[in-house]
This record gives sequence, C-alpha cells and structure tokens, in this order.
Amino acid sequence: AVVSTQSGHYGRDVMDYSVVSLHNIEKDLNATFSFVLKSAKVNDDGELNHTSLTKMNEDPLANCVEKLFQLLKSNVELCKSAAGKIDQLQANCLDSKTALIALQQDKLDAVQITVQKEMKSWSEIVQKNCEKPSAPSVKSVQQVVKSFVDENDRSRSLIIYGATEQEGEHTPDIVADLLLSVNEEDKHQILGSRRLGVIKPDSDSIRPIKVTFGSSDSVKQVLSKAKTLKKLEGSYKVFSNVYLAPDRSREERTEHRKLVEEIKNLISKELSKHHYIRNGKIMSVTRS
Repeated sequence: AVVSTQSGHYGRDVMDYSVVSLHNIEKDLNATFSFVLKSAKVNDDGELNHTSLTKMNEDPLANCVEKLFQLLKSNVELCKSAAGKIDQLQANCLDSKTALIALQQDKLDAVQITVQKEMKSWSEIVQKNCEKPSAPSVKSVQQVVKSFVDENDRSRSLIIYGATEQEGEHTPDIVADLLLSVNEEDKHQILGSRRLGVIKPDSDSIRPIKVTFGSSDSVKQVLSKAKTLKKLEGSYKVFSNVYLAPDRSREERTEHRKLVEEIKNLISKELSKHHYIRNGKIMSVTRS
C-alpha cells in the first residue's frame, strides 16, 4: 500500500507519491501561504511585497523561511517518488506488451499448425473420394480458424454465476474479492472481465460475469477451488451462493444441461451413491 505524509509532517526522508500525498501537499501549501500572509500582517498576496517583508521581525521571518524550506524539500521528495512511480509503470507496461506479443505469437503458431493439419486431412479425404481433388475453400479455412480461436479463448475463460449485480459496479473488484476468498489472489494474470447479456427491465435475474485469464492453467486452478465457495463465512459469505463454470460453447452448454437433468434423476433414484459430472460424463460412487 502507498503511504503518504500527513499535513505538516516534514521530517520524513522520503514522501511516497499518491493522490493522498498530492492533497496533503496542497493543504500544506495553503497553510504555509496563510501563515506567511499573517506573519507579514497583510490580507492577500497583492499586498505581499518587499516592503511588507522588510517590516517583519526576525523571528516571524525566520519561521516563514523555515516553513517554506521544509515545504520545498517535501515537494522535491514527492517529485522524486513520482518519477520513480512513472518509471515503474513504464516498465510494467513494457512487460505487459512483451507478454501480450508472446501470447499472440503462440496463438498464431497454434492456428497455423491447426490449419495445416485440417488442410492435410481435407486433402486426404478428397483424394480418397474424388478423382479430381480440389483445394479447401476460403470459407472452410476461415471456419477452422474461427473454431480454433474460439476454443482457445474459452479455455482461458470462466463464468461466474450468482455474483450480486449493482449499479455502477466494477467487475474487476468483484473478481479480485472472489479470488481473495479462495486464496488465489495475486497468483494469476487477468486480461479482462465483464457481465454477459443486457440488463432486462423489471427482472431480478443476475447476469453472469465472464473472466479471461492469461492462461488455461489459471482457469483450471481457480475452478478447482470452486467447491470451497459454499463453506465461506464472515465477509466472504456473499460468495457462498456463487457458482463457477468453464466457458462452454453453445453445444457444450446444451450437452451439460442434459447431463444435469440426468444426474438429478439419478440422485432421486440412487440415494446411496454420490453422483457428479467429470469430463463430460456422469460418475457415480457409493457413499462411505
């Protein structure tokens, strides 16, 4: 956390740059300005001149100079801290750009490999079934590429269901609090988050949140903690009714709904067994 100096405290060696420290410096400037006017026995800066300053006694004049010097020193330290923060932000920005370029290159390489495989499979099928093989159409290649890109994007995303929705909310804050509740904070690169769908008037339905991570491994790690949400207490109990799920395609969602209906029937018929879904299949084990 960034710690800034309090108004009037000039004894620190370093002042950390933050919005709070800027406000404190503004207060100190105004306070010192008023002190100088009062010491010079003038009402405003228009009356402050060489003549009014020379009329001041040595003691008040020395106090003014001391306060101005300490204020100047604090401003210098604040500028140094601000410069350091800017350098750090520039370095972080450069690192993020480098990571993004590497991620895009990996995706392009993977797309190229997939297209090459699909074209090879296409060629083999055509050779087996046609006397005059023809090259795959541009449209078919585009569909292959789009299918791969969509699948790759979904593998790096998950969906949060049931997170309370409020006007003016900031979804990154909701995601950060949820990760904190399952001890996964500051462990993953989050590329973005947003509510899905549009707000429906006179509806109490809660729109899900889609979260995109830097890698599919992050998604797997967070999903592995989903079962702990029901056990949350205290300030994190707000997430006890939240449900995490992979970012499935429309076809996958349809198949999953079928599995959910099927497992509901099994639960009502076979109470002695524990039923769950794993890798698109229903698994059943005898309860211990």
